[in-house]
Amino acid sequence: MHAALNGQAAGQLRELVPAHFRREQGAYFTSGEIKDRFTALLDARDLDKMPFWDATCGAGDLLLAACARLTLKSSLSKTLDSWSRLLYGQDLQPEFVRAARLRLFVAAAAQHRKRGDSIRTAPEAGAGHFDRVQAGDGLDALRSTTRFRGHILLNPPFGLIEADRDCTWSTGATAQAGVFLLAGARALAPSYPLTAILPDVLRSGSRYRAWRAEAEGLLDIEHIIPLGRFDRHTDVDVFLLSGTRRRPGSSVASPAGWWPDLDASVRLEEIFDIRVGPVVDNRDPHDGPAVPFLTARCMPVEGLMGEPPQRRAFAGRLLKPPFVAVRRTSRPDDSSVSRARGILVTGENPIAVDNHVITLKPHSGSDHECAEVLEILASERIARWLDDRIRCRHLTVGVLRSLPWR
Repeated sequence: MHAALNGQAAGQLRELVPAHFRREQGAYFTSGEIKDRFTALLDARDLDKMPFWDATCGAGDLLLAACARLTLKSSLSKTLDSWSRLLYGQDLQPEFVRAARLRLFVAAAAQHRKRGDSIRTAPEAGAGHFDRVQAGDGLDALRSTTRFRGHILLNPPFGLIEADRDCTWSTGATAQAGVFLLAGARALAPSYPLTAILPDVLRSGSRYRAWRAEAEGLLDIEHIIPLGRFDRHTDVDVFLLSGTRRRPGSSVASPAGWWPDLDASVRLEEIFDIRVGPVVDNRDPHDGPAVPFLTARCMPVEGLMGEPPQRRAFAGRLLKPPFVAVRRTSRPDDSSVSRARGILVTGENPIAVDNHVITLKPHSGSDHECAEVLEILASERIARWLDDRIRCRHLTVGVLRSLPWR
């Protein structure tokens, strides 16, 4: 029973379902430390009569976390009747729903066994219970619900979908998890809670600034906790968010904090012009004069470089040295090595810069200030802060602009 309730479903999913289908469906079951951290956030007020609803329930891991907050009755059959009234869920895959309902039955039996009750039954005996956990479109269910008086749990798909025409916070391909979170918040009655596991791009990505403002308008946010990678099999960084539905007309409280701030009287944006390189190599035409072309691949790990050996025809904006170049693509690291380590680019000729590189050009034109900012970017303090501030795969101009000068 322990295996069935702790990670076995996630392992079987990886073994039986091809990776490309899991990615397309956003099927990532919650287990291990992530599930433990999620369980710890569920409020103790949910002990008995408040329902739980997971609109993307998968094999039921978040509903299993909720079961730890539900009370046992005098017998297994009475517990199953009680829990069946309190647990709601949807998933597009009927196989996942069947697994979720069986696992909820096993969880009830396990808790009675742990209490010392004599349990002699087969999992099939639970087939008639948990009928509010159903195959269906959870997003449609959330959107058609208002004033749900319960606790909404979410581990929504991590993929991209096309934003609706009436979406006020994004256009084009956008994070599906963000759509689910806002739909879940709108489905709640005032003062009722929501707890979610979300991709970190929503917390830290500059593109989702309007989404964060929308979330703050709907929820009084109590906890924002970066967690790192979802698991060792899933290369997506996630965070936990919990809050309660705001009452209409109430003032927006400051959120728990999307990221830690660094106190600074002067920030880099006041000393440097910080931009992404303008050349999109696989899209921009090869027009204009042949000029030196700086790419992330030709950059050393750190230190100094002169004029890049590669050349490219480019008629757009060039940058004259000295300037500092930083790779945009990076990944959070548990070591003290900073993701924002840069190099000093020197030389006499203007350079075309690829868009996988961020440049810092001092307003004064001084290479001395370039050397100073390299020390700042390489510091252990900045390394730690960056890994808390942005766990996406790309550094952003906005993040570098906010760093303290000296």
